Amino acid sequence: MPRSIKGETSERRGTKARLMDAGEQLFSRHGLEAVTIRQINRTAGQRNTSSLLYHFGSKEGLIEAIFIDRFAGINARRHAMLDLITASRSETDIPALARAAVMPFFEHMQEKKGGTDFIRFFALLYSDPKIRISNDIWREHTSAARRLAGMAMKHMTPMPPEAATQRVGLVATSVFHWLANWKQMTRGEVRLTEEDYATLTAPPESFVSTIIDLIVAIVKAPYSGATLEKKPVPERL
Repeated sequence: MPRSIKGETSERRGTKARLMDAGEQLFSRHGLEAVTIRQINRTAGQRNTSSLLYHFGSKEGLIEAIFIDRFAGINARRHAMLDLITASRSETDIPALARAAVMPFFEHMQEKKGGTDFIRFFALLYSDPKIRISNDIWREHTSAARRLAGMAMKHMTPMPPEAATQRVGLVATSVFHWLANWKQMTRGEVRLTEEDYATLTAPPESFVSTIIDLIVAIVKAPYSGATLEKKPVPERL
C-alpha cells in the first residue's frame, strides 16, 4: 500500500512524484511484469536503490499510487459531466453520455505530462488478470464509470441484461485502447499503412469525435442476438 503523504516535505513529495512518473512511463511501454524496481529508481534519478520501497512499500504499492493519483481527477470530471445530463432519457442524452466516457481521458492526455502513458498504463491494468488494486480503491475511483454504465443501459434497445452488460464492457475497454493506439500512431510508435496516415493529419478533436460517434452507434444499435440462428458446421469434403 502507498504511504500517506500527510505532513511530507516538498522534497519528499517531489521524489514520490518522480517515481510515479518513471513507473507510469516504464509500465506503459514495457508492461507491468517486465519493469523492475531497479529500473524505476534509475529512471527517476534515485541513487538510493531502496527509494521506491521506502516511499511505496513495493512495486504493487507504486502501481496503486499511480492509479489513485491519476484516476481521482478523471473520476471527478466524469461525475461532473454526468450531473449535467437530464434524467428524462431524451435522445440528446446519448451523445452526452458518450462524451462523458471519452472526454475525461482525452483531457487528461492533453493537459497532463505523461497523460498518454497513463492511458496505456490503465489499459494494461484493466486487462491484467491479477488483482493489483484493492477492490475498495478500485470501486472508489471508478464510481463514475459504473454510474455511466447504468445510465447508458437505460437508453439501449430491449435486450437480455447480460447482453447489455457485455456491450457496456466492450465500450469501456475500447475507449482507452482507441485513445492509446491513436496517440501511439501520432508518435510513430506503431507500423502504419498509407490509410493510417489520415489519422496523423486530422486534428485530435476529429479523432475524439469519431470515437464519440461510434459509442452513440453502439448504444443505439438493435440487439441481434434474438435473430441469430445456430447453423450446423459444414462437413469437410
